[in-house]
Amino acid sequence: MRELDRQTYTALGISEYELMCEAGRAAFHVLASHWPEAQHILVLCGTGNNGGDGWVLARLAHDAGYQCRVALFGDPSRIAGTARVAHDAWRDSTTATFSNAERLSTGELEGESCDLVIDALTGIGLSGSPRDPFVELIALINASAVPVLSLDVPSGVDADTGAIVGAAVHAETTVTFIAHKPGLLTGAAVNHVGRLVMADLGAPPAVFESVPGIGFRISAQAAGRLPTRSKNAHKGHFGHVLVIGGNRGMGGAALLAAGAALRSGAGLVSLATRQEHVTAALVRHPELMVTGLDDTAALPALCDGKSVIVIGPGLGRDEWAQQCLQHAVAAGLPLICDADALNLIAENTVTVPPEIPWIVTPHPGEASQLAGVATVEVESDRVSWAATLAERYAAVVILKGAGTVIASPCKDDQACICVGGNPGMATGGMGDVLAGLTGALVAQGLSLMEASALAVATHARAGDLAWEQYGVGLTATDVVNGLGVNL
Repeated sequence: MRELDRQTYTALGISEYELMCEAGRAAFHVLASHWPEAQHILVLCGTGNNGGDGWVLARLAHDAGYQCRVALFGDPSRIAGTARVAHDAWRDSTTATFSNAERLSTGELEGESCDLVIDALTGIGLSGSPRDPFVELIALINASAVPVLSLDVPSGVDADTGAIVGAAVHAETTVTFIAHKPGLLTGAAVNHVGRLVMADLGAPPAVFESVPGIGFRISAQAAGRLPTRSKNAHKGHFGHVLVIGGNRGMGGAALLAAGAALRSGAGLVSLATRQEHVTAALVRHPELMVTGLDDTAALPALCDGKSVIVIGPGLGRDEWAQQCLQHAVAAGLPLICDADALNLIAENTVTVPPEIPWIVTPHPGEASQLAGVATVEVESDRVSWAATLAERYAAVVILKGAGTVIASPCKDDQACICVGGNPGMATGGMGDVLAGLTGALVAQGLSLMEASALAVATHARAGDLAWEQYGVGLTATDVVNGLGVNL
């Protein structure tokens, strides 16, 4: 980001300070448009360039007639470079002086004296363990009912990983500059960013060619669509998905995956499940070709002629499950592995040869098993761990959760982070739906990375539509029913 900043102001023919002023103006525009009734503003500045953005905004707010107070966190002598220029411009525009943010009182954050807090404390410059006064200041801000506008990054959030360093501001809105930071899109940070606004500051497209990003931010609208179908198309053109799962007592998971594959455009969908689930499957989806599979010896023949295998939903981990996974791997077809298939692989019960194209869809707990580390470690840097697992297993990885991350073992493929979805999707069956959806897209000819990105974004979009209709209490079936219209 620092290099991108440098190339941006160079390409625009302006100084670093003038680019900082552009950031301050963009932030002030967000302030004025999102809080039109605000009159009393408290700007919290650090000593670095994020504080410089704050000094610019404070000057603009003062000139516009706001009652604007500034509090500085840190030693004033450490304000240097462009931040010092911004500070001096603020000082020259007003007779006000800044106070010490470490001595901020609760009364100064009450509604009568403060309508809005501007967080310009750390930005992307956060490093090391925070001092106690910083943690105490963050706690004071978060305990207040006054809304917060964070500049570039909520203070305390690691812009690279999304981890919280000690404590982090809960912003109502974050305005980030020039490019999205991965740490604002995934992990614990999503609880702190609030509404995310991008201000590109006029950065020319050419600078992104010379300073490549680490990946893409995707949504259902941005992920693309399936190719247009010809008028004389038939079911054989769109692949045949085989879903394997649904051990005793877990038939619903495999049925959700198969239903999602049907709703996602696969030409044919077969389901291999325990015999006891066959009737329920056919009643729910008569379009399925269902085989009662108590004897796994029938699986090799079932795999013949299929385009892709989805395995894991409701699979279990007993002998039946192990044999199913072994047969699925032996078929040599593209695989989508979810749920207990991942647990069996993590236990080295079954190994997938590197020549088989496959996608794994772990939630953080399953990813921790695959990685051999604690779940909290995976969650501390989701993008990095998704990439690590992709390389280790030679598979495309869909690391599920808030800000789902998609990583490829191919170095030419950049990671993707999905910004859709909602807390209502934190319920059983959602991963099964995603697995079936992903399998259907692979069956229709998309590459593993394309299928994964489109599946995740479409799944999130269908979930958001269901959230609008049902709110808390939406089910995986609600998401299945919304899939087709989003492809």
